[in-house]
Amino acid sequence: MSKIIDISAKLTNERPKLKLAEDKIYEIDDRKNTILQLNQKMQNADLNDLNVIDEMIEVVLGKEVAKEINDMNLPIVAYQSILIAIMAAVTGEEYEAAEARFHKETAGQ
Repeated sequence: MSKIIDISAKLTNERPKLKLAEDKIYEIDDRKNTILQLNQKMQNADLNDLNVIDEMIEVVLGKEVAKEINDMNLPIVAYQSILIAIMAAVTGEEYEAAEARFHKETAGQ
């Protein structure tokens, strides 16, 4: 008889959420096809072009939310935190781990 490995309890369609303020909670689209689209955008992007940030946010949070965040007129360091949080959510890791990896990768550049 073959062995059955049951991972059904690990599979969920529940989306991670990003909280920017008490009344600003957004669902992150972490589905495979969305992340493939995000990866493609990141590979083809000039990371010195700040418009890329808006495009990346739009891919995982949607056009409306990206516009809402843009209208907040946040400092660039806040966008850095948002992108780290998004990457943590889509990879299933804690924010602090993603932040440490980000700082390690940017220090090596």
